[in-house]
Amino acid sequence: MTTFEDIEIDLPYPAYAKEGLKAVVDLAEEYMQRSIVLFASGFDGGQPDMIAWLAENELLSKEGRKLTEDGAQKLQPKASVMTDGYGENSGKIQERAEQLRTYNGSVNQSAIASFDTSNKAFQDVIGIVDELKAELSGEHQVTRWPDGNLYLTVAEEVRLLRLIAEAVDAVHDRIEDADRGMQRDAKNIYDLMPDLPRNPYGSAPDVGSQGPWAQAPSTAKIAPGNGSRDDIVAKAQEQLRLGVTESGGNNIPVFRGPDGKLYKAPYNINDAWCAAFSTWVWDQSGYNVDWSNKNYVPAIWNDAKHLGLAAHISSAQRGDMIIFDWEGDGTPDHVGIVESVDPRTGRINTIEGNSSDRLQNQSYSMNSGSLVGVVRPPSSAADRAS
Repeated sequence: MTTFEDIEIDLPYPAYAKEGLKAVVDLAEEYMQRSIVLFASGFDGGQPDMIAWLAENELLSKEGRKLTEDGAQKLQPKASVMTDGYGENSGKIQERAEQLRTYNGSVNQSAIASFDTSNKAFQDVIGIVDELKAELSGEHQVTRWPDGNLYLTVAEEVRLLRLIAEAVDAVHDRIEDADRGMQRDAKNIYDLMPDLPRNPYGSAPDVGSQGPWAQAPSTAKIAPGNGSRDDIVAKAQEQLRLGVTESGGNNIPVFRGPDGKLYKAPYNINDAWCAAFSTWVWDQSGYNVDWSNKNYVPAIWNDAKHLGLAAHISSAQRGDMIIFDWEGDGTPDHVGIVESVDPRTGRINTIEGNSSDRLQNQSYSMNSGSLVGVVRPPSSAADRAS
């Protein structure tokens, strides 16, 4: 059985490296680890992009920004990837690395148990990582500073930064290619066997302990709301920015406050919390639905059909709840919030609680067999006015 240790990477610090370079090494390690973890646990197209993060934080030089182009890029041998003052932002870089380290540490072991480390894409990534390790741990040009200490020369630091950035870009591109191939293969299977229950987007979120479910009379009630679909999405995005996650898959969503302390999310129920999150977002946005069980996905879907709020997945709109049946057994077992729908590609972008033990964005083809339908928010004054 594959374990986290089997897919773990560890990049060494170059000898005589300053704190800024060490921070970039840590960041690269966690970003590449994140890509590997997501791939091993059923990659779904949502791998984080270190190059994009550096660009957004204005830490990439003009030459370095070429790495943001599609595909793995190779820069000129003497190209300077980072801005001159990147070392002054080592604290911000380390903070981002620590956030990713927390995500990586909370991976659900059961999600990667079936991963085969002989996978071609994984072996390609390991080859890229091993080459980078050899460069980082090799001999480097150093110089003695006025303080009497030895440090890497400027040219050597520039060279190593370029190699790190190129390796991260190559890993990201290789995993992205593998994901496209997986989705293409899944589509081919879908076209050949349209009635086959499937989930081509990876492992299902932890849905907690559930007993057999059967449709039953609903006791749900609806009251006029005063919100809008935009309010729903804004509230969900607000929670997403908090970085809500669990600690070791304990089903307790937490976030770090401005004071540095951890706080339980307001939708914590000490159990699988996807439904609790989605219901809380609607409630905070002014939509008043008294579900017969607000924390249980089958009950919400049953209530939605009773109240006339259930709709086909093809009618998905931002602000809807989106219902999943990961097991294909007729029992809904996951719910999220629709963030946006791309009419050109037919992809639905979501914000989901309890997805790989955290609150995160996901993206699905409208043809995915795991999608059951959507729950429309009840009409409100704001909706009628728009």
